[in-house]
Amino acid sequence: MNKIKLNNQKKIGIIILICMILFVMAGFLNRFSFDGMNKDLILKGPTFSHPFGCDEFGRDILKRTQTGMGISVIISFFSVLIGTFFGTLIGALCGYFGGVIDDFLSAVIDVLFSIPSLLLALVFVSLFGSGMVQVTLALGIAIIPSFSKMMRSEFRKHRELEYVKMAKLMKVPTARILFVHILPNVTETFINCVFIAFNNCILAEAGLSFLGIGVQPPLASLGTLLSDAGGYIRSAPYMVFFPALTLIIMLFGIGLLSSGESFHHAYSKRFKN
Repeated sequence: MNKIKLNNQKKIGIIILICMILFVMAGFLNRFSFDGMNKDLILKGPTFSHPFGCDEFGRDILKRTQTGMGISVIISFFSVLIGTFFGTLIGALCGYFGGVIDDFLSAVIDVLFSIPSLLLALVFVSLFGSGMVQVTLALGIAIIPSFSKMMRSEFRKHRELEYVKMAKLMKVPTARILFVHILPNVTETFINCVFIAFNNCILAEAGLSFLGIGVQPPLASLGTLLSDAGGYIRSAPYMVFFPALTLIIMLFGIGLLSSGESFHHAYSKRFKN
């Protein structure tokens, strides 16, 4: 089994990710309500009681940022779960068996792969409506092609190695060879793919919500907060600054864990075989 190497870059990424998790969890200790309005606090700047200031309805931006970030993470987590499961399954079947199965599934994946992930998610949401469930499914489906491409290459490479050939000679069930023998040996690539997908989902979800077709009121994600603050950039810049900074730090931390690569860049760089 391949060992996961933790260089300084990934260690910093882990520290940032832990800090972000603690930041979200601290939202449960925040005494202010996510949607609690106060006319006396409308567009009030950062204070000791409201470190991130208040928005146009007098709502605490810190609480809304913590909650919005939590919603973004939940959506991205389940999206990655969907993309990981189906992407790994398709990639394993294509890479291990080859032949007609590989030709057919690869042709379908190549068509989907040629469409930008965000555009694919945008089309899905436009057809089936907006909301947490729809966005989660859209992003999950959108990352399947890239994930399956990466895993196909790894499984295709490992099927020619001696330990797999020996397992075949010993009549080991195919499912066991795929997911008990090969999968643990591509752990580093697999985890890297997961973090790349998570990073892309966080950004894509923020983009969809910013456009108004993602998370819908009364819920809000970081993209929604940025969209709502767009009209107050000059009069209340903190409304944009703090949610945007939170999003950037989150993306930066996950990017360090995924070697700072995007799906398409990682695929073109490493997994063309």
